[in-house]
Amino acid sequence: MSELKGIAKDAGRTQDRDQVTLGDTMSGSEPKPTRPSPEGLRGLEDDVPRASLLGEVKSEFIRLVLYPVLLKRWRPSAQHHLRELRKYEFASLETIETIRWSRIHAILRHASQHVPYYRNLFRENGMRPEDICSLRDFARLPILTKSTVQEKLSELSADDRDKGAGQPNASGGSTGKPVQFFQDAEYWDRAYANEWFVQSWWGIRPGDRTASVWGADRDIPDQSWGERFYSSIGQIRVCNAFALTAGQMERFAKMLVTWQPRYVTGYASALEVFANFLLERPKLRVRAHAVKTTADVLSEEKRRVIEKAFGCPVFNFYGSREINNVAAECPAQNGLHANALARYIEIVDDAGNPVPPGVPGRILLTDLTNYYMPFLRYEIEDIGSWKRQPCSCGRQFPLLERVWGRSSDFIVTPEGKLIHSVFFTHLFYDMPEVVLFQVNQKDLQDIRVYLVLRPGVKEYPQGLLRERLRQAFGPAVAFNIQVVPKIERPPSGKHRFTVSSVRASWGPANEPVSEVWGTETP
Repeated sequence: MSELKGIAKDAGRTQDRDQVTLGDTMSGSEPKPTRPSPEGLRGLEDDVPRASLLGEVKSEFIRLVLYPVLLKRWRPSAQHHLRELRKYEFASLETIETIRWSRIHAILRHASQHVPYYRNLFRENGMRPEDICSLRDFARLPILTKSTVQEKLSELSADDRDKGAGQPNASGGSTGKPVQFFQDAEYWDRAYANEWFVQSWWGIRPGDRTASVWGADRDIPDQSWGERFYSSIGQIRVCNAFALTAGQMERFAKMLVTWQPRYVTGYASALEVFANFLLERPKLRVRAHAVKTTADVLSEEKRRVIEKAFGCPVFNFYGSREINNVAAECPAQNGLHANALARYIEIVDDAGNPVPPGVPGRILLTDLTNYYMPFLRYEIEDIGSWKRQPCSCGRQFPLLERVWGRSSDFIVTPEGKLIHSVFFTHLFYDMPEVVLFQVNQKDLQDIRVYLVLRPGVKEYPQGLLRERLRQAFGPAVAFNIQVVPKIERPPSGKHRFTVSSVRASWGPANEPVSEVWGTETP
């Protein structure tokens, strides 16, 4: 049967670009918004609506009896990989780095011997796997780009694997043509183990009742009886984020009030819409144990709204279809722990040199688990930065400070200033007349701002908006504001607040990047 059939893929497969919070919005200005602590939120549990006793018993029977039987057949090695991960949850950094390096070397040897693209790449660059004895040596390997994957797809699959075992997948296509690739069953067994490992930090167990506000049409097909059976055993209920009408949300909310999911996951923007819908209807009370946001930027404002609606902590998660389960917040919420036992993350400047903590750079990912189609030093086209201090939780996995978003999310001014989409989301928070916007940069001198107004609204504070935009862009930039009936979404279904055709510069690595309504290039 197809992949838990559409819906359960959210446990790992449907992790499109999971963006993270951008923290302070302006250095030295307004304070970072505060929110209730996870402990304070859990204090609401005394007033949590409960599913019926019969429903609770049925749910636990499914989770403890039927779901393990399903997994034994469907993901036979996932539990083994999960036990292995738990052995190293609080291991020393030295131990983690030793294991990670051994896995990097193992997949390098495999790729050089069995993957035509890498076999040719090593030969053309005069490299041998045995010559790569350190991460510095590893960085000599040319970066794998999305265009290379598109052009060399037939050469990237391993020749020692069953060709029929590769499961086709593709990126969301938010920034252009989707990237196609293949992953096998062993990859997905490990992916589910990685997902469960992180969920355990949040108190979520495999098979817990899960409500998903998801939107990739290919992940929500018309289901056969077998697919409905798999989704039922997985205890997953889905609301299509591509069609969040009031009627659909009300039906979904009423079901959740009775069902009371333990876990909620979905696009940050869609969850914010659904959370506001719940807050406006106090009788529709849904209380979860944890919420995971995915796919687009989770601002502090969105986090607060979602936490208030579901009465529980909201956790950031970073991954992609090409390489999922990259990094995640723990309950301390001091950054995102890299999944160092399964992924190797590099953050580099434009010259490919590593950047120091706190400095944004290009994210390169190496998947240590996909032997069917290895991704080595893959440029995901996201921008991120490392955190200087280790996390207080005791886990020694490297800590990402932020994932700023896609490189094309930054608007570039003629002076070299980079303005991130978070600036514009804050700008429009004070304009309730605007229900949706997009800033589209064609070149350094041409910026277009598209606005969708609320139904019945014909005017908005145009003068104030123009003044604020002029302050941000400078007097030399021409910007054109247009009110439109709708803004088309890309194939991924995720709305993009900013789209820039101007390439931002990241580096050199020894020069810090300031942080004023985004960042400024040196």
